[in-house]
Amino acid sequence: MFGKWRVLISLRIGSDMKSVLVTRPEPGATRTAQRLADLGFQPLVLPLSAIKPLPISQVSGHYDAVAFTSANALRHVPEEFLATLYDLPCFAVGSSTAQIARAKGFKQVLSGNGDGLSLAEQINNSTSENARILYLTGRVRAPQFEDILGQSGRRVIAIPVYDTILNHYETDYLAQLFESSPVDICLLYSKRGALALLAVIGKANAHHLFENAQFLCLSDNIAHIVSDQGFRHVHVARVQDEAGLFELLHA
Repeated sequence: MFGKWRVLISLRIGSDMKSVLVTRPEPGATRTAQRLADLGFQPLVLPLSAIKPLPISQVSGHYDAVAFTSANALRHVPEEFLATLYDLPCFAVGSSTAQIARAKGFKQVLSGNGDGLSLAEQINNSTSENARILYLTGRVRAPQFEDILGQSGRRVIAIPVYDTILNHYETDYLAQLFESSPVDICLLYSKRGALALLAVIGKANAHHLFENAQFLCLSDNIAHIVSDQGFRHVHVARVQDEAGLFELLHA
């Protein structure tokens, strides 16, 4: 499954490189691992979840804008459906998602600061009070983004276009991945991912390998989950995207 990175895993013993556990889904996990390797880190690839596209039907009606709080939504919407939306103002949660939206074909893209709350504020400042917002999102999502828009008079039509499925790993595989070597840094992208990692640590009896790890988290909510389990070195990205995690990594 992760053949290229198994080679790197086998080189861990005796290496001076700092190990970085990558927990995001594929194909992003491999891209992140390559970026880490290029920077001189030792990537350990453990996607804690997988993204599954959901079938959607053509959505009729008038919309004033389209919103994305995840790049995964942009990646998994059928191209023929997405093409019907290119003339609408597109609100993207952060700079990386905005870049993907422009590459897809959206002509007018506005970006939040990497979190749903700032994106909702951006939409409220840029649309009329009774605007209809088409929200393409995941099946599992936090309610705050839709709540803020609804409270301001906007009508949000949410269409789930992907689902997040937790991956399960055998204990032997986890033992091979960690090889009784301490993990230096963990990248955490979501609350579900943080909870899944804690479950993996318990399953592998690997708590001692994470005692001095630096946990780099995309949000305060993620950080609280980790720190509540007694881990001491927990940091929150200034900007809630992978660029923010790499900023912490360099710091």
